[in-house]
Amino acid sequence: MQYSELPPRMKKVYSQVRYLDDYHWEIQGERILGIHKKSNIKVVIDVANDREHAEKLAEEKSGDGIRIIAIPDKGVFFIKNGAFILTYRYLKATLVDVNDHIVWSGFKVIPSEEGLVQEDFYEYLGAALINHIKENMLAGQDYVFWQFYKCEKCGKYVDIENLESHLAEHGIKQHERGEERYEVFEINFRDGKVYDKYGEKVEEKSFSDEAKEFIKEVLSGGQYEGGS
Repeated sequence: MQYSELPPRMKKVYSQVRYLDDYHWEIQGERILGIHKKSNIKVVIDVANDREHAEKLAEEKSGDGIRIIAIPDKGVFFIKNGAFILTYRYLKATLVDVNDHIVWSGFKVIPSEEGLVQEDFYEYLGAALINHIKENMLAGQDYVFWQFYKCEKCGKYVDIENLESHLAEHGIKQHERGEERYEVFEINFRDGKVYDKYGEKVEEKSFSDEAKEFIKEVLSGGQYEGGS
């Protein structure tokens, strides 16, 4: 099939996403398939005739990945059965938001034919995405995501910036490690709190002293309302 042979509605939907270079795109029938390049998380975009058709499609299973159903109706954006049902023109902004909510969460060094390769791990923070959309929150302005490591010696969460020095105090050499996994937390500028990926507040007592100072610094003088 040639691009010129695609139905007009497919071209209209594809034209909304093709400039987003964080994704690799393929068109298969009435469906546009995307792969987030860094994480390999799948995005499936179905093209529906209207809202009613989209809701029927949302009831069907589509496999793994983030599912979006695009329709020509104006001013539509809602979620049904885990699928985003939205107007064509909301596609680009939504996928930019999705990219902001796919966050690096660790690495593992593994053998390869040529030597050693770093395998990176990512998490899609879908619950946070939905909450941020509802609250009209912007990345970098209203919140930031940050990696924290739960120290196996003291049980406290340490921000990735201070992890090396923290582990050294326990006699652990971080550079000797070939694998680390982190928890991704949201530092919220609006309310001065820290949330986990499920939207639950992380209490101040859960953090190491270094992490507490780091969070206060990130909040730029704002009041960090941790628990006790």
